[in-house]
Order: sequence, then structure tokens, then C-alpha cells
Amino acid sequence: MRPDIVPGARLPDFELPDCTGAVHRLSELQENNPMCLLLARGHY
Repeated sequence: MRPDIVPGARLPDFELPDCTGAVHRLSELQENNPMCLLLARGHY
């Protein structure tokens, strides 16, 4: 785990591609709404 990701800290503004390859930022999806983000390891 990255050392800057700790309880109560602000998350980095992650960028990930969608199924079409367009890149979206976490802040773009959240806008001004509360967000719960689950970080998990592995493949399910």
C-alpha cells in the first residue's frame, strides 16, 4: 500500500480508462457528492 493512503487522508485523484479507453478522473465521477471507494487486491 502506498504510504500516502491512510485513514482520514485525502485520496489521490486517480485516473483510469473505461471500457472504450477514455480516461476519467475520480474527481470527475464524484463531482460534489460523497463517495465510498473500495480498494481491493487480487482478481475476483
